Amino acid sequence: MHVSVNGLRLFFDVEGAKLVPNGPAMREMPTLLLLHGGPGFDHSIYKPAYSALAESAQIIYLDHRGNGRSDDGPRESWNLAQWGDDVRAFCDVLGIVKPMVLGASFGGMVALAYATRHPDHPSKLVLISTEAAGDSYLDRRVALFERFGGPEVGALARHRFLDVDSRMDQAAVDAWRKLAFPVYTRTLRDPNVGSRTVGKPEVALCWFAKPGGESHTFNMFPDLCRIQCPTSFWAARTIRCIRSRARLILQRRCLRASFSSYGFPIAGTP
Repeated sequence: MHVSVNGLRLFFDVEGAKLVPNGPAMREMPTLLLLHGGPGFDHSIYKPAYSALAESAQIIYLDHRGNGRSDDGPRESWNLAQWGDDVRAFCDVLGIVKPMVLGASFGGMVALAYATRHPDHPSKLVLISTEAAGDSYLDRRVALFERFGGPEVGALARHRFLDVDSRMDQAAVDAWRKLAFPVYTRTLRDPNVGSRTVGKPEVALCWFAKPGGESHTFNMFPDLCRIQCPTSFWAARTIRCIRSRARLILQRRCLRASFSSYGFPIAGTP
């Protein structure tokens, strides 16, 4: 489905009902808005794994502008501020109030941009495998890629993270997707994920590989202290226990947790 947001058509999908029968009445389910990783991917990489969450909430998957099945818009609008504002405007258009927002990887950065720019809007923030500082632990990243992927993947990682005077061209991006991306996790992947995904590598080239761009900014979110909602961080290695995580997130109060923010405060705590 598409909806007009800030002058563009953004694609979204829904799993689970907003209202469910509960004896003589209808019970309203909480809304969980899932922000996918990338940039350059779409929400489909989280299906069907995250479908288990539909038992506890209505899940809404959103493709960011420039990603997946959403309109691209101008390249200068491919930035965290715009992506974060799109989340708020998307919720306003659909009448979503106080959503729980789950951001994974790059989607976690979008979630942080949204929550710092609109701190009174989310009810909870769930961050998975993300960070609030760019260009962190670069040597460790390269070493891990080489350890799990071998010398060729190590060379790709060195080029991407440490060779500051060069930028990734299309061939390097294609090699990264083919050789390095599979070692991001050691859990078994659905072999059909890649063929189902609507990939737009140009947005990754524009955002990640741009010298001096946002992804290379050490202090990406100087105003993290504006976030007031309960915030939970997961350094996810597997999604096999996603069902139990859903119960934890939805039935218990999420704590504000510290994460890779280099000491930048969130809701007044480090």
